[in-house]
Amino acid sequence: MEALGPVAWPPEPIRTERLVLREPGTQDRAAFIELHSSPEVNTDLGGPRPSDGLEREMPAGHGDTDTWRPSAG
Repeated sequence: MEALGPVAWPPEPIRTERLVLREPGTQDRAAFIELHSSPEVNTDLGGPRPSDGLEREMPAGHGDTDTWRPSAG
């Protein structure tokens, strides 16, 4: 297998007719908190996380992608 060589990071957004896959940003913070605190979404993932804890864990500023992943537990 050949090496891919240098890869630009973060990658450019991937666009389709109905979807844009892009790096998360500050405009996504509220949606991430809502997603991770939802009982319906997290039923099989250990249950919902308290939104006040997520508010403290997720920084308001933009960083790399790992900034937006709440820690498990």
